[in-house]
Amino acid sequence: MDPHGMPLAGGTMDPLMRRLDLTSLRLFVDACETRSIAAAAARACIVPSAVSRRISDLEKSVGVPLLYRSPRGITPTAAGETVLRYASAALAELQHMGTALERFVSGLQGTVRVVANISSIDQYLPEDLAAFSQTYPDVSIELEEKRGGEILKCVEDGTADLGIGNDWYLGEAAAVSRPYREDSLVAIFPRTHPMARRHTLRFADVLDEPLIGLHAESAYNAKLAQQAALIGKEIHMKVRVNSFDALCRMVHAGLGISFVLKQLADMYADILNIAAVPLSDAWANKRILIAYRSEDTLSASARTLLEFLTRQFLTRQANDGR
Repeated sequence: MDPHGMPLAGGTMDPLMRRLDLTSLRLFVDACETRSIAAAAARACIVPSAVSRRISDLEKSVGVPLLYRSPRGITPTAAGETVLRYASAALAELQHMGTALERFVSGLQGTVRVVANISSIDQYLPEDLAAFSQTYPDVSIELEEKRGGEILKCVEDGTADLGIGNDWYLGEAAAVSRPYREDSLVAIFPRTHPMARRHTLRFADVLDEPLIGLHAESAYNAKLAQQAALIGKEIHMKVRVNSFDALCRMVHAGLGISFVLKQLADMYADILNIAAVPLSDAWANKRILIAYRSEDTLSASARTLLEFLTRQFLTRQANDGR
């Protein structure tokens, strides 16, 4: 004890806190509010003897009587009033905590880590994430650009909840995936180029043209080189850039031709001097996938985003089928 008679740190109150339990405090508060052991038992849907035993145990833990008992009911002692005041406040705070945590449990609040390839970030995600944020304003998205196989690695090692990329490099390698978008590769030309008036082209038809591509380590370039090798040709890039926006502008300036997804070409068709021609090669059609480790490892907020993006895909599919 200190000179004023108060318990020293680590004294008798520490064991007390370890002995108290929320159920007993809840029953004690109910008994005080209703002035009746029987009424408190009715609230908790248990027998009165169980309530009485809990409160007796609570009094033993505290070391002083907490209730005056009489045939007309119960009233708190002075010590009981103190316990009632603090217990009521503590239970109210715990209720507030439960309400706040419920938003995380239900997926209405939280943070989702997403990695995606550059084409998804440039073309698809801005519109979808904006719509998601309007519906779920308390869910934060940490979005990071990753290349090809890095996306799957981030999902597998748990540094990302969801990975978004095309099936050129995800494909069957993803443990679990859902479709997000479908698109096709087109060749883009300056509008004055003779091939710009064609209705369709083979990949092989344009490989002798000056080509504009992305940086050397991109999965995009790797796929083009792979397909060229299958037909006995090589890719020779005249210019390399770091974004699809820059790539389209280089074509607009007449420096060469390139390949992009149709949706991106459509975005720039009205503002740049470019024309898009579909490729007839089967490999030019591709799917954008959402990869994740498993349903069980997803947080509630990550599952909320996954379900939202899946609904977006199904809605687009339904509208396209009209």
